[in-house]
Amino acid sequence: MKILVLSDVESKYYWDFFSKDKFEGIDIIVSCGDLNSEYLSFLVTLTNLPVIYVCGNHDYKYEEKPPEGCFCIEDEIFEYKGVRFLGLGGSMLYDGRGIQFTEKEMKSRV
Repeated sequence: MKILVLSDVESKYYWDFFSKDKFEGIDIIVSCGDLNSEYLSFLVTLTNLPVIYVCGNHDYKYEEKPPEGCFCIEDEIFEYKGVRFLGLGGSMLYDGRGIQFTEKEMKSRV
């Protein structure tokens, strides 16, 4: 299985210079957080690939406007073509702001 994993930075390589050829052979797109919901909706629409995501430590906006056509796997197990993905978004606690968890909280989520 070929997986495209994205996080934090929206690549102009995909956003501004889209070509379906760049996604040839990719089976699924996984967003590990902190990407604009419009960016993820754009990818699912133009590639026709499944897009799964978790919230990054700065993704408050997903509650109000989740990415359209994408699957949130936060605190869930998602299986695709025999491969299991565990969705644990956010980050380890480092400054107390955003979606952050202590080590104990992360362990309890698993």
